Amino acid sequence: MEVLNHLVCWLDAQGFLSPLGVAALPFRVSLYADDVVMVVTPRLDDLLVLKGAVELFGLASGLFSNLDKSVATPISCFEQELELVCDTLSCKVKTFPCRYLGIPLSIFKLRKGDEQRSVDSVASRIPQWKGRLLNMAGRTALVRATLSAIPIHMSIALCLSQWAIEQIDKRRRAFIWCGEQTVTAGKCKVAWKTT
Repeated sequence: MEVLNHLVCWLDAQGFLSPLGVAALPFRVSLYADDVVMVVTPRLDDLLVLKGAVELFGLASGLFSNLDKSVATPISCFEQELELVCDTLSCKVKTFPCRYLGIPLSIFKLRKGDEQRSVDSVASRIPQWKGRLLNMAGRTALVRATLSAIPIHMSIALCLSQWAIEQIDKRRRAFIWCGEQTVTAGKCKVAWKTT
């Protein structure tokens, strides 16, 4: 996959790809395992160069791209440009904002509904564990290893709101104290000072 990244960077440096017009975007390719995101201007020359680069990479490595599984996500494109992308790449088109590796990608601030998926992902793990059968050290280890990793994955790409962080922390604290999703008064083992 690094070879594909270097190939696209070389094509960009040699001027085979049109400038993106976005100074804040220093790269055209984002790689994660076998998932690739490529940012390209919707012009026929650029699309053909990119399609040729992917085919060349497939011939050299044996890792061919399945364009039936690939998705084009237009950002501020006209209808004619969208048709050009569909005709040239023969792939599906999905609207923006979209999800990539489970993370919602958007140019706007996330809504609560987008962040609710992360909160639900944390909450859905808790009933599967027998929290009441674990001691506090075991519950703490589970929280650190799993429940804390879920929001970190999302926070790598974007900032979670204070609301989402509080909702996730509420569930993590409840699991540590009593082994469930929610905790009521009397189950905490520390007398916290209230102001």
